[in-house]
Amino acid sequence: MCFSATASFTAGVTLSALGIANYQKIQSSDYRLLGLFPFLFATQQFLGGIVWLTLGNPSLSSLNLVVRDGFLLFATGIWPILCPLAVYLGEKNSLKRKVIFGLVIVGAGLGIYLFGFVITQGVHLEKFSGNLLYDLTVIPLFAPLKYLYLLVTSLPFILSERHPVKLFGLAAIASFGLANLFYNLTFVSVWCFFAAVLSGALYFILEDAQPKTTENL
Repeated sequence: MCFSATASFTAGVTLSALGIANYQKIQSSDYRLLGLFPFLFATQQFLGGIVWLTLGNPSLSSLNLVVRDGFLLFATGIWPILCPLAVYLGEKNSLKRKVIFGLVIVGAGLGIYLFGFVITQGVHLEKFSGNLLYDLTVIPLFAPLKYLYLLVTSLPFILSERHPVKLFGLAAIASFGLANLFYNLTFVSVWCFFAAVLSGALYFILEDAQPKTTENL
């Protein structure tokens, strides 16, 4: 999380608890991947907490590098792939499945491109105005690609036939706008915070989104 180590670890613990409760009530295998999102965000927030604790400590610089890249692996490489894929697995409409699968392919290419530059070029990291600043401007075309990232991570949810899932996508777009407007320099860490908070809402979203059945699949 972007504000402090304590906030990061608190978010990680809270999302882990919500993730356990969430996953236990998933009836359809189509929603298993989406149900894992709180756990994945919890992992990312634990990594963010360790980033806070190790940043600026020369004796822990190697560990800081590892957890920094682990956090960015989620932010740049994993989410643009898993977001459309999770919706694709739960979608039944054939036309929408084709469109969303196309976004999975685009997301995979985008994730490889973004994280590839993170690994090969390195990323400057510092504390800035009470947040963590991951400087991804080293990545060519990062400014416009940020909006492609928004497209592949949010549009699949909006395309879903399930109304609660649509709302999740709209909330993700709104959180992107807020982070981009008010925290432009520290956008990466702040939007990850907003997204982590939103993932906690999946506990309620999946309850309404799943087909009502009387037996577990």
